[in-house]
Amino acid sequence: MISMKRLLYFSIFCKTVTSTRSPRPHDAALLFAVLPYSASATAAGASSTTGNSMFMAQYLIDSCGFDQEKATVASKLLTGIQSRQQPDSVLAFLKSHGFDDASVKRLLHNSPKCLLLDVEKTLVPKFRAFEDLGFSPSDIVHLFRSNPDTIRIKHERTVPKIEFWQGLLGSKDALVKLLKRNLWVLGYSIKKRIQPNLELLRECGLYGPKLAFILRNRPLILTQKIDFLKSLISRVEDLGVPRTSGMFHCTLCALFGVNPKKFKMQMELFRSFGWSEDDFVAAFQKCPTLPGRSLKTLERNMEFLINEAGYPSSYIATRPILLIMSLERRLIPRHMILAALKSRGHCESDYKVTTYMMVSETKFVEQYIVVYEDRYPDLSELYANLKHTNASETGLQ
Repeated sequence: MISMKRLLYFSIFCKTVTSTRSPRPHDAALLFAVLPYSASATAAGASSTTGNSMFMAQYLIDSCGFDQEKATVASKLLTGIQSRQQPDSVLAFLKSHGFDDASVKRLLHNSPKCLLLDVEKTLVPKFRAFEDLGFSPSDIVHLFRSNPDTIRIKHERTVPKIEFWQGLLGSKDALVKLLKRNLWVLGYSIKKRIQPNLELLRECGLYGPKLAFILRNRPLILTQKIDFLKSLISRVEDLGVPRTSGMFHCTLCALFGVNPKKFKMQMELFRSFGWSEDDFVAAFQKCPTLPGRSLKTLERNMEFLINEAGYPSSYIATRPILLIMSLERRLIPRHMILAALKSRGHCESDYKVTTYMMVSETKFVEQYIVVYEDRYPDLSELYANLKHTNASETGLQ
């Protein structure tokens, strides 16, 4: 009824102002009288919203450690808060459950609307639900730090996801470790995203220990779009690693962390050292983590092994493990010790580089330093200095 009256009044006004006579002052007065919205009311509402926003911006700065810029942005999401009582209750609850200032700040940076939550109706039952799942207070803190939106999502939706991941990973500790490393992992739909990827991996023969390897090393493979995972599987097969290969799961994990462009650049790098594409593929199959290394690291290791240690490029291609070893902490110090021993008439035989590079640190010291320390007490100091110098020069101390 009111709406009809407004239209009627507005129609009368329009006819009045479009007539041949000049508009009179009371015509405008009539318009603003019949319409319930006024400039003053709008201004008052805007002023109230601005005031609330300014209040919350200052609150975020004083109570949560925000800087001015982030506080201003976040406050626009919190204009419904008009006093300290609501946000204070949320902060008090969080801090009573193990959140320190840094954890609160990180949580609110990602999800400022947490301050709008009702403590008794939302937070208390949510925390209780996670405790019932066996999560400790520190586990819950890590859960919300890593997946901030989880605190606002109803626990009835979150708990089934946690139970699924916990069952998949095999333990609560494995799940907590996953949540610490990966943001938003609980944000993906189990039915639409995770399950289809699991089924595809199982079709490739990846289950049991092989699936466990993927979950432990590259769990985010399961969160990718199905087309991406299919493409990744094709890339592995294109490298000559069939699904039946015992290295298929390792190769899948290795390629997941390397985009095709970088992979191609690595192939070009090794081609410049005389490798064929078959050499590169063979090296990759033996050492699936090879593509994860930076181009600079691979190039420096190749140059040292060829130019300083004197090993042919083809020899290194069959022993790619050398390319992922630390140049400063392992390759250079150990090579220099062997060179020193050879110059003194020892280790005359053609020692395979992998023999003294692959052994553990303890074994290397026993076999190449302790054995000769009576005759060459300087070896131990030389080795220590080599490691210290190289670590210092590269910031690895």
